Amino acid sequence: MQARRAPGVVLVAWDGSEAGAMAIPIAMTMADQMGARVEILHVQPEESVEMAVLYELRAAAARPEEVSLRVRQGDPAKEIVNATKDEDVALVVMTTHGRTIEARRGMGHVTEEVVRLADRPVLLVKPETVLARPPCPIRSLLLPMDGTPRTAVALRPATELARRLGARVDLLYVASEADGLAAERGSMSAPHYVDQPQHEWPSWTKEAVRRLAKSCAGAAPTVPTQMHLAKGDVGEQIVNFAAQHGSDVIVLVRRSRLEPGRARAFKTVLRDACCPVLVLGGPAD
Repeated sequence: MQARRAPGVVLVAWDGSEAGAMAIPIAMTMADQMGARVEILHVQPEESVEMAVLYELRAAAARPEEVSLRVRQGDPAKEIVNATKDEDVALVVMTTHGRTIEARRGMGHVTEEVVRLADRPVLLVKPETVLARPPCPIRSLLLPMDGTPRTAVALRPATELARRLGARVDLLYVASEADGLAAERGSMSAPHYVDQPQHEWPSWTKEAVRRLAKSCAGAAPTVPTQMHLAKGDVGEQIVNFAAQHGSDVIVLVRRSRLEPGRARAFKTVLRDACCPVLVLGGPAD
């Protein structure tokens, strides 16, 4: 049987705005590292496609000759999700919101719908962070872990992405007061002596990395991996770690449909992170 070829498309969903275009240079950078190509998808609600839109799309790319364009008509979220079903699509890149560059804005409704429904990794870029931190090669991925087998399995695409990017992985376990309230069978809780890592830290770290490697079917050992432990509010600790260690991308596993009152840590990271956030669609609780 012929082996399936590695996906080769980084798909950028662009609404035509200046804010939305901030995702394009990051997509170009990642595509260069992955050996992939970039496609820009623009969805219009109207039936007609004006040539001016096509020129604007191509002009937004740093190297327009290397970017292909897709222009579709219909509901933006639906069309973007449908486009991700192409087996060549390895990654979807889009901004958290379009139209205006405004700090600390949440996800726009189109972005939120894509995050909830897409079965491909979605890289979310906050437009204002691109102005403060120009795109550079991705060298480190921060993977927060909650110790559950389902989250570890969902992280497999992230370890594969790290391999293709030539990036290292920082695993971060945040011990919080919520630990143990709804433990999934086979879960790993934090070491008992969190503030005295010399007691259990070496063996716990080895076991955590081993479990991730097993869940990732052997992908993890080929990627430089280091384990870290923090204590406190999960979302805040993830944001703080990323800022202190210069993480290029934070990887989050979506474990809910982002209903009101759910995914508090997810929303904190998305609001406060100083780098792009890669969202993986894990099994919903």
